[in-house]
Amino acid sequence: MVMPQDKIDELAAYYDEHDTTAELEKAVPREAVPVDEVMIVTSLRLPKPVMDQVRERARARGVKPTALIREWVEAALAGQDAVVPVSVILAAVTEYGQRRAS
Repeated sequence: MVMPQDKIDELAAYYDEHDTTAELEKAVPREAVPVDEVMIVTSLRLPKPVMDQVRERARARGVKPTALIREWVEAALAGQDAVVPVSVILAAVTEYGQRRAS
């Protein structure tokens, strides 16, 4: 959303004429987020059929597609000695059962 120029001019005029030092001194800084908890947004291009399958699997698991993709990436990077979330194990069991029933 782009702010209209007249609103920008109004805000600029206000802050040119008012001292906000007292408000800034009262401000409580947020606690810093540990670097290992910071989430980075990235763009990933997938063929539509692949993304459709991701959405379908995510819906079956009750998670967002981005959460599922993140789990898969983390699992791939972790290797064999990684702790696997119970939700991943349960989803695998469900998928295995559905394939056997087919």
